[in-house]
Amino acid sequence: MSLSQASFRHLAALVAVAHEGSFGAAADELGFSQATISQQIAALEKMMGATLFDRPGGPKPVTLTSVGRALVQHAEHILGHVTKADDDIRDHLTGMAGTITIGTFQSVSVHLLPAAVSRLRHTSPQLSIGLFEGRSSEELISQLLAHEIDVTFIEGPVDDSRVHVVELGRDPYLLLVSPSSPLCELAVSNRFPLSALAGHPLIGQPALTYQDDVDAILRTHGISPRYLFRTVDNGAVQAMVRSGIGAAVMPRLAIDLDDPETVTFEFSPALSPRQVNVAVRASEKDIPSIAHFTDAAAKAARLVLDKP
Repeated sequence: MSLSQASFRHLAALVAVAHEGSFGAAADELGFSQATISQQIAALEKMMGATLFDRPGGPKPVTLTSVGRALVQHAEHILGHVTKADDDIRDHLTGMAGTITIGTFQSVSVHLLPAAVSRLRHTSPQLSIGLFEGRSSEELISQLLAHEIDVTFIEGPVDDSRVHVVELGRDPYLLLVSPSSPLCELAVSNRFPLSALAGHPLIGQPALTYQDDVDAILRTHGISPRYLFRTVDNGAVQAMVRSGIGAAVMPRLAIDLDDPETVTFEFSPALSPRQVNVAVRASEKDIPSIAHFTDAAAKAARLVLDKP
């Protein structure tokens, strides 16, 4: 007696006959001929070395024997697991389930990431989401290539054939100051003359953040930035500006625009905005869960970023 040679078809035939009460009805249910169902049950009975059904003949339904009743419970359990496995695999293949780990950085985490994750949860509610916040785009790309994360937000382009980049949009740089700052008086039509920033004390971020790009842009315009305080925390930068200690040049996503104790100005001439992208491993860009997230991030970006 052994079930090692039994197939799912054998078990499905057993369950169908038990539920329908006849070989003919089971055949109709499964889409086979009655002869095929009879052969499946006969083979299963041979494997078990026991009769599984009492066959009274005529119009009376067939009924399970004690061995049949014991076996049908296991068959239903096994077939239920097979159905669940089939559903799980289909969800993974369509990106509806599974796990995805998303890399992000501070300013994106406040505005863009929540909107993207919300959209992803709507389209893929069974997908498990993990998050990793990096200190720089270089760190995030390293994590991506090491397979520590599956997809990541980054600033700027990537010159690496192993990485596929999708541009989400542009994040303009703004001047952030206290309403009592004398710099406010220099703004015209909400635009601040960039040259007037020369020599003024600034609050900023340390290197390896967007600050590197800001400093490079300022120097291109002949301004040598003078920093009184640096911190990796965007909220702390804004708090120091709020206190009147200095001004800050920050990307729009990094600023709490609803803060009544700070004001923002665009620059004249305008500074080149930073480019916000999503990066994935080039070989995996078409994996459904990753493609779903990239699409969700692109749709969320339309609400908070300027067009590419």
